[in-house]
Amino acid sequence: MSLSAKGYVYAMLSAVAYGTNPIFALPLYHDGMDVNTVLLLRYAIGALVLFLMIALHNRRSLLIGLKDLGGLTVMGVLMVLSSITLFASYDYLSAGIASTLLFFYPVMVSLIMALVYKERLGWRKIFCLIMAFAGVAILSKGDDGTGISWWGFLLVMLSSLSYSLYLVYINRGPMKHLSSSVVTFYVLLVGLLFLLANSFLSGSICLPHHGWSWLNILGLGILPTVVSLWCTSQAISLIGSTQTAIFGAMEPVTAVVLGILILGETLTLMPAIGMVLIFVSVTLLVMQKSKI
Repeated sequence: MSLSAKGYVYAMLSAVAYGTNPIFALPLYHDGMDVNTVLLLRYAIGALVLFLMIALHNRRSLLIGLKDLGGLTVMGVLMVLSSITLFASYDYLSAGIASTLLFFYPVMVSLIMALVYKERLGWRKIFCLIMAFAGVAILSKGDDGTGISWWGFLLVMLSSLSYSLYLVYINRGPMKHLSSSVVTFYVLLVGLLFLLANSFLSGSICLPHHGWSWLNILGLGILPTVVSLWCTSQAISLIGSTQTAIFGAMEPVTAVVLGILILGETLTLMPAIGMVLIFVSVTLLVMQKSKI
């Protein structure tokens, strides 16, 4: 398998893992937990798992310079801001709609790369972006075609923008000499410190009331956190920010499929059409860039 093919695999795994966010988070909300506490425990578990992985392999790699710390702090703030706004949007939008709207970030990444870094947007890439965005737009309409909460929409768009800047910064930032595991660990550590400070200022931490909630917290800390962020870093190093972002199309598809299988949601014709458009757009992109 070529390096670019591996990059596509990492990008797909990252998107699928990140798409599991709602199935772990929503039961925790139902158990009385708030957004900040859910994310606090998610980041804590993720940071702990990565620390143990790195310490067992090469603990000296955790040593970084002050210059690296500044860049990693920026990335951590962007990531935690994206997480907070996305999870807050679940109070105003269904998990499926929030997840699909988040997919606007590939468009943002492509525009940032084109406008700031002069990356060329070929007609095929533009076509893939338009097709994928059309699929997300159809999915976001809902079953009855009614509008959605504008406050929820703005929260997701802010989440999308923060994540877009995070992806671009990984690709163009000064931390390319650091391993994916080290970068992800410090991103989570910065986010954890931010959430701890927020909990201290608000004076409230809502721990779960049921034992099964801890399984959801563990799932949040591993799949959409450690696995997704690590795979994202690997994918960007191999295929770049734009291609990695476009593969984020698998996130809303994952959320919809898991919603059907686990949360008992239904799939009607229009959402199915949206999913097909997303799959086709990603397939065309892979055919254009790599022979897998």
